[in-house]
Amino acid sequence: MKSTHLVISLPFLMESILQTMSSSIKSVARIDNQFVYNARYNLSARESKIILFLISRIDPVRQKNLIEQTVSVKELERVLKGDAKRWGGLYAELEVMRDRLVRKGIILPTEIEVEGKRFSGYINWFQHIMPVRDKDGNVALEFLFSQSLQPFLLNLREYVAINFLEVVSLKSGFSIRMFQVFRAHRDRMSKYQKRSVLQYELEDLKGLLGVDGKYSDYRNFRKKVLEVLKKEVNKHTTISVEFKPLKKGRSIAAIQFEFWDTGDRASNPKQLTLLEGLVFEELSFAQLRGFDRLVAYGVNEEVALEMLAKVKGSELLGFEDWYFDEVIRIFESKTNQEAEGAKAGTLVIWFLKMKVFDQNDHTARIMERLQKRKKELRLRRPEAWDNRMMAKGMTWQAFEEKMKA
Repeated sequence: MKSTHLVISLPFLMESILQTMSSSIKSVARIDNQFVYNARYNLSARESKIILFLISRIDPVRQKNLIEQTVSVKELERVLKGDAKRWGGLYAELEVMRDRLVRKGIILPTEIEVEGKRFSGYINWFQHIMPVRDKDGNVALEFLFSQSLQPFLLNLREYVAINFLEVVSLKSGFSIRMFQVFRAHRDRMSKYQKRSVLQYELEDLKGLLGVDGKYSDYRNFRKKVLEVLKKEVNKHTTISVEFKPLKKGRSIAAIQFEFWDTGDRASNPKQLTLLEGLVFEELSFAQLRGFDRLVAYGVNEEVALEMLAKVKGSELLGFEDWYFDEVIRIFESKTNQEAEGAKAGTLVIWFLKMKVFDQNDHTARIMERLQKRKKELRLRRPEAWDNRMMAKGMTWQAFEEKMKA
């Protein structure tokens, strides 16, 4: 028999609903820096958002290959809700969108030279896009990225983490493209410089944006590309940018971008945890398991990181996953929510806002169960205990490499 339910106020319920809506989107797209810096392509804002959304659903830790992704039309509408007026109805444009995305590709530089000039390669974004029905019978699209993109989306070394929530309000594909470049560079250099500078020859910048041979009049390029991306990036993201044309004689020869991180990130809880708190790549093995446990329960990735950051103390170090096992066990015994999404949203409110699990009786119960599990592990599986002790002092990636050795 369940114990007495906690009373949740209306503001908390509204926040729960908003949290549930956002938790349906895994919002971090991880892309290899070499691709971000060098790939030459031209996508509209809608196409860019679809691709970033699909990349955010890739799990570079567990996936060995790129696999099909099924996305319902309703989910696509939610992803592109900021572009609703421009879509004019997603169903009417499905075939057009499919054709555009399948046919559009990427030009990538290679080391191969022909007649003294580098010869570029060409990759399609998608191997196929097929209309299907999802497990609930809804009309959906099945996307399969080109396998040639695997080194840039799965076999990651140095890469940028793009927060999908940060680009959702951008209306220009050029803004989204350059924001990726700016974010990748700031992630690498912010420790060493407060402001970053990148300079492109004008034609090289056009190539990066996939508009080679266009905008022969610099004034049009400035108005339709540079000024738009400056306005949108400054207004909607955690980066501020300025640009300056550089002349050679009377002609504009190059564009210099100066950009820096703004203080806005600290006031945006959706971005705070990824940018200033725990970072996915720096999680320990037990933290990663706790993260997976929360995400599987329906918690948004950024919020899961925020929850993990609250778990402190020597008794919990290396056992963060077990801690959240107990938190969820207590929550399940008390909540009257039944829908999965509503349960995830309410759990977040109880944990972060109401601090239900910091109450003495719950803390004591959690610690009692953890101590019991620790004792059993140490006695019955000493090798697993030793691995836990070793793993708590390193990242999950380092631990996995250690176990493979």
